[in-house]
Amino acid sequence: MLQDFIEEQKLVCEEFDSAYIKVKEDDVVAVAKHTLDQEPIVGLRKKPDPEDQICWFIYGGELGEGEDFFETMTVKELEEILPEAIPYLSLETGFRFMIDRDDYEDVWKAEPELF
Repeated sequence: MLQDFIEEQKLVCEEFDSAYIKVKEDDVVAVAKHTLDQEPIVGLRKKPDPEDQICWFIYGGELGEGEDFFETMTVKELEEILPEAIPYLSLETGFRFMIDRDDYEDVWKAEPELF
């Protein structure tokens, strides 16, 4: 359940000096599902698209190109396939994270022109 992650999300935001942005189970994210077996797992938060409100883009390995690289899903669906990404979803626009299965973690805010 997403609410199980709220305290962890708040701690991540505090640790990395980010405002806390509440996430709902039906929020939509873009995920390159076919890459999630690759490492590292990378997430980046952009300003929400006015049309579909997607702000998180998550993929494994290298960022690919093409309209079909990402597919949309709800946060609830993401939680089922990649729960380790959920703690980072409350970071504000401009943040990125990189994690792997060996507990590597890197979180940073990108330069404004990149988002």
